Amino acid sequence: MVLNAEVIVTESARRLFSGLSKDEVLASLLFERAQRNLIKYQSQARHYETKYRLAFDVFRQQIAEGEPDEEQEQDYFDWELAITGIEDMTLELDRLSELLYQA
Repeated sequence: MVLNAEVIVTESARRLFSGLSKDEVLASLLFERAQRNLIKYQSQARHYETKYRLAFDVFRQQIAEGEPDEEQEQDYFDWELAITGIEDMTLELDRLSELLYQA
């Protein structure tokens, strides 16, 4: 007997998230994903802070005022992406927290 995806997902959600609605299950999974993404972005930002021994804002100013080599330029874009990701995931976690942890 082959079960369809909706049946499998519904049964798994009921077992793994006992007592939660489908929306609550989805919000919980999204929250967990946002947490993992936040950790990834924070790790990337720490990598560049350690590599350059600078805060991002100082590094950005140096890049804007100087003539960066290719590696520095690529690091700037990757670091900026990490900083933006941290901000985005923090906002997403706040939004999902409101939904999940309503009084």
